[in-house]
Amino acid sequence: MPEGSIAYANMRRALLGYVGDIPFGSVVEVSTLAEALNIPARHVAHILSRLGDDEAELLPWPRVIPRRGAFTKAQMNRPRTMRQIAHLQEEGAAFLDGARLDMASVTCWQPPDTHRSTFWADLDEDQPA
Repeated sequence: MPEGSIAYANMRRALLGYVGDIPFGSVVEVSTLAEALNIPARHVAHILSRLGDDEAELLPWPRVIPRRGAFTKAQMNRPRTMRQIAHLQEEGAAFLDGARLDMASVTCWQPPDTHRSTFWADLDEDQPA
C-alpha cells in the first residue's frame, strides 16, 4: 500500500486511534490490531516503525507487542526495542529471560470490531476511517 495513498492515510489514522486507546498496563499484539483493522500485520508494524518523534512521544506504541510478547534476537539489538521494554517495565510488565514478556503480568487489550470488514481502498477522502 503506497504511503501517499488515501487508503494508507485512512489505515494509519485508524491504527493510531486504536493505539491511543490502549490502557495503561495493557498490551495488544500486532496481529490482533491487524485483524481488527483488516490489514496485514506487516502494515501495522510498518506504520508503527515510521512514527515521527512527536507521535512516538504522544502515543503508547510500546504497548503494541509481537506475538506472545516474544521479541526476537534481532529486535533486541534495536534501541527502539530497548525503549519499548523499559516502558513496559515502568508500567509493571515483567520479562522472562529478558526478551519474552510475562503475559501474566499484563492485561491483553482487545480493540473494537469497527474495521474488521473495511476494505481500505474503497474509502474516499471524505469518509472517516
